Amino acid sequence: MLTRTFALTAALVTLATTAASAIPVPEGTVNLSPIAGRITRIQTARIPVADNVTGSETRVSLQFTLNGCLDSLLPVVSHSEVRGRRATIYVTALNAHNPQSAIANCVAIPQANAEVSVPGLFQPRQVRVVFLGVPPEAREVRGTAASLSDR
Repeated sequence: MLTRTFALTAALVTLATTAASAIPVPEGTVNLSPIAGRITRIQTARIPVADNVTGSETRVSLQFTLNGCLDSLLPVVSHSEVRGRRATIYVTALNAHNPQSAIANCVAIPQANAEVSVPGLFQPRQVRVVFLGVPPEAREVRGTAASLSDR
């Protein structure tokens, strides 16, 4: 299990590095660092699969606190895993650090939002988000009953 988790982490970090080189990094960025977020909403949605067929997915809205005033969030990379009636979403989110953040005056630390999804319908307590590359105490968040909203 540990080997599998390590392999998944290495693959996602490699994918994030590859994605970062394919995605334009904001001008002035000197460092990329992984950050954790928090779940702000979990909702179910119907998605078209064919002309008269729909599928279902569970969408998880995430909010990230950036490290500095002028920093930005690169596109979030995710991978979902479903086991029975539980879903785990592995997320790699990178903060693009701008050195001008050190001298800029912030009224409030900037927030960034992203959305990840998993196929199927899940209740909030069945959804777990794991942030890769961050310290263990900030790595995992679970959905709560207050974060579900159906469309």
